[in-house]
Amino acid sequence: MRGGGEAWARRGASTHSKVNVIPGEVASHSSLLYISDAKAHAHKMIENQRPFSELGPYELVDFGNGRKLERFATRLLDRPSPAADGVRPKNPSLWNQAQSVFDKRGKQWLHRRRWAESIGLDCDGFVMPIQPTPFGHVGVFPEQFQNWRWLQETTPPIQQAPSQAVRQGLNLFGYTGASSMAMATTGLAVAHVDAAKPNVNAARDAATANGLSEHPIRYLVDDAVKFVAREVRRERRYDTIVLDPPAYGHSPKGKTWRLERDLWPLLDQCIELIEPDRFRLLVTGHSPQVDAPDVVDYLKNELPSQAGVSRTKVAKGIESGRLTIQDPAGRHLDFGFYVRIAFESSST
Repeated sequence: MRGGGEAWARRGASTHSKVNVIPGEVASHSSLLYISDAKAHAHKMIENQRPFSELGPYELVDFGNGRKLERFATRLLDRPSPAADGVRPKNPSLWNQAQSVFDKRGKQWLHRRRWAESIGLDCDGFVMPIQPTPFGHVGVFPEQFQNWRWLQETTPPIQQAPSQAVRQGLNLFGYTGASSMAMATTGLAVAHVDAAKPNVNAARDAATANGLSEHPIRYLVDDAVKFVAREVRRERRYDTIVLDPPAYGHSPKGKTWRLERDLWPLLDQCIELIEPDRFRLLVTGHSPQVDAPDVVDYLKNELPSQAGVSRTKVAKGIESGRLTIQDPAGRHLDFGFYVRIAFESSST
């Protein structure tokens, strides 16, 4: 499965918004921040609220022979990457400088330097704590950077009138919450859904790291398909829905998930949840069985009839491509596809 400025400011007066909580769900909602400069907010948080022992941006340093060499903050990592099979590294001498190496066969990290107590990744508008996992991950998928930026830049201005409902974002297969943070820093209330409790707990930690512990975020340990079905029955509506489903997997009760089979009925129900006059959908995938053109064709065929949006506006608002990261040599490492659409009924 698959996260400048000198000051931050609230836009308008502090707004308190009551969030309806379904039994068994947890919400934090005592106040809602309206952030006019997400980058400034993140940097203010970094400086004054939660100092990290190591903090910095991401860089893909090199890749090849089925592995990638990456810099997270100040730490250099060497770990597997199937997308790097069949190519050679450009700078072999740099790989000996890696401070942490993931042994795929032994399923363990080998640290040449002690992992710092608290490492934060600057995601250009928010930060994400990172930690090594037994699966070779660190809690953030940097290939999603362009999507986090899209979520931040395409969020319409938040209405400040007391009678105006708070806009809602839904992050399915939410992992450790980078997309949730990208939405929350722009003022959206967020439902963060992941079937693994450690991932949801990590999303809570990310919210705390970003000064968003009081923001309206629902942290939900749940199967995405079942959660969406319940939300449809509750007639909930969301302005933004993000999906980053795995190619395959199992639900908490053992039901198998196959992207090529199960994505389409899930998308059908997600369309039932969107606000028909304004919505954003973001779908990413990492499977050869489903590619961006398949999702684009689906949305072009289904959104006009199900959401009442003209085919012309769907075609105009949709964009797609590959999730890639460039190394210093100008080579691109591919991580899958993205499809996203932003629609406002007032737009032409």
